[in-house]
Amino acid sequence: MFKLMIADDEARIRRGIRKAVAWEQFEIEVVGEAEDGEMALSLAQKTCPDIILLDICMPFLNGLELITKLKASDKECMIIIITGHDEFEYMQQAIKLKIFDYILKPVNKESLKDAIARAIEELKKVRDRRNYLDWVNKQFDNNINTLRHSFVNSWLSGNMPFEAVVNELKFLRINIDNNVGILIIKVLDRFNTEVVSKKWDNRLLSFAIINICYEVLGDFEPIFNYVDNEDNIMIVFNIDNPYEWINIGTSIEEKILKHLKFNILLEQRRISNGIVGIKQAYKSIVNVINEKAMLKPVVLLAIKYIEGNYFSNDLSLEVVAEQFNANPSYLSRIIKQETGSSFIDYLTNLRIKKAIFIMDDPTIKIYQVAEMVGYSNQHYFCKAFKKVMGISPTEYRGGSGIG
Repeated sequence: MFKLMIADDEARIRRGIRKAVAWEQFEIEVVGEAEDGEMALSLAQKTCPDIILLDICMPFLNGLELITKLKASDKECMIIIITGHDEFEYMQQAIKLKIFDYILKPVNKESLKDAIARAIEELKKVRDRRNYLDWVNKQFDNNINTLRHSFVNSWLSGNMPFEAVVNELKFLRINIDNNVGILIIKVLDRFNTEVVSKKWDNRLLSFAIINICYEVLGDFEPIFNYVDNEDNIMIVFNIDNPYEWINIGTSIEEKILKHLKFNILLEQRRISNGIVGIKQAYKSIVNVINEKAMLKPVVLLAIKYIEGNYFSNDLSLEVVAEQFNANPSYLSRIIKQETGSSFIDYLTNLRIKKAIFIMDDPTIKIYQVAEMVGYSNQHYFCKAFKKVMGISPTEYRGGSGIG
C-alpha cells in the first residue's frame, strides 16, 4: 500500500478529494488531512506519506515553505500541488523545488486520477530501483571479505597502478591512514605437526589466529586482514600509541600459544607512508619470516626467547642457553652460523629497533627509552644506538635518522 496525505485549508476541498477517487483501487491509504502548513509538516513527519496533495496557499506555513522543509529533511515523496489560476508565480517557484505535478482548482476528478496514476507508476519504479540497490548492497556486504581478499592478493602479488589501488580501497571501504602497523604471522608447522594433524585445517586455524589478534589489538583498530597463498597471515591496523604497539606482537604470540598451543613466527613493522609502504613492507617481512623458518630449531627457539625478553637487562647468552639446556659456546657458535650475527649483535640490533619504535613518542625521555629496551645505563644505550644507526638517539629524534 502507498500512503497519501491531503493538505488544504478548505474542508470542502479535502472532502471532495477524499470522495473523488476510489483510493483502494490505486492501493492507496489516506493517512491524514491537514488544514494548515504547520499541521501538514507535523503529519508528514509522523506518517511519511508517499504522495502529498498540497494546497499552495495555506496559513502559518504556505505550500512552498512546507516543500522546502520536507526536502531539507530528506522526505522522499511525490508532491502534487493544488493551485488556482491566479497563483502561477507561486507555481514557478514550486516547479523549481521539483514537485511531481500540479492540478488546477476546481479539482477535476479525471485530472486527479491521472496525476495519481502517474505518481504511483513513478513510485513503483523508485521502489524497484531501491529494492535492486538493496539487493546489490546486500550481495556486496555478503561477499565483501571475498572481494577484499581477491583485491589484496592482486595488489600485493601484482603490479596494480597506484590510482587503481586507491580506487579499489575506497570501493571496498578500506581506509588506510599514513601511520599504520603491519603484523605478519606464520605458523611453524614443524613445531606443531601433531596438533595440526589432530585438530586444525589451515583455514580454520587462520580464522582462530585472526580472532585472537583482533582481541589483543583492541583499540588499535584493525583495518583489514589477509591470508596469502603460503598461509602467512597479515593484519594491518592503525597505530595511536607507539610504545604500546611494540609489545603487541609478544602479547599475540603468548595468547596463541596459550589458547591454540601453536608456535608461530611473528614480525611487525610500523609504516608511516600508508598505502605506498604496505606492499613493500609485506614482501620484506615475508622474506624475513621465511629466512627465520629455515633456521635450526635450537637457534629459532633461542631467537624467539630473545625477542620475548629483550627488555630484561639481565638477558645474556648464558641465560638463553640455560632455557634450552644448551652449551653457551655451542649456542653462540650456531647462532652466528645461522644468522650471520653474534648473540650480542643480534640482541643489540633488536633492542635498537624497539627503541626506535618507542622514540616516536616525544613524551618519553631518552633515559626511559634505554630502560625500556634493557639498558640500565643511558650512556651505554647511546653508544650502542650510535654504533647501529650511525647517529645518537638525540640526533635521530631530531630528524637526522628519518629517511
